[in-house]
Amino acid sequence: MTPWHSRLGYAGLIPFIGLSALALQSFPGASYWLLTYAALILSFLGGLLWCASLNRQVPTHALFVSVGVMIWAWVWLLMPQFSWYLPGAITFVLLWLYERIYLSDAYPREFMRLREWLTGLAALSLFLAGSFATPGV
Repeated sequence: MTPWHSRLGYAGLIPFIGLSALALQSFPGASYWLLTYAALILSFLGGLLWCASLNRQVPTHALFVSVGVMIWAWVWLLMPQFSWYLPGAITFVLLWLYERIYLSDAYPREFMRLREWLTGLAALSLFLAGSFATPGV
């Protein structure tokens, strides 16, 4: 893993934090942008599982989890906007736990540490935005 992996990973938190702050201030569109970004990032994480399964570095069920995660993220976009926050935060944490339990040997230790921080902050951003944001904004 290079320093760029960490830098880009942490840079990916900027939209989570910034859009959560805007959602908390009832900025028009911020909730939709935040949750769409979260769905895209979750799909990206599912793609990482898909890629790892190509080399058979991970159990076969990781392939099915990768597809399930992407479909679940798409379903968010069909749900009423305000109901996305908690499922989104929980999904990020559950995916991280899945990777930690089943895939920790397949990924570099630094990557798992990075994922821990990124997942925690992304989930916290979604949770806080959902706890205090105005519905429908």
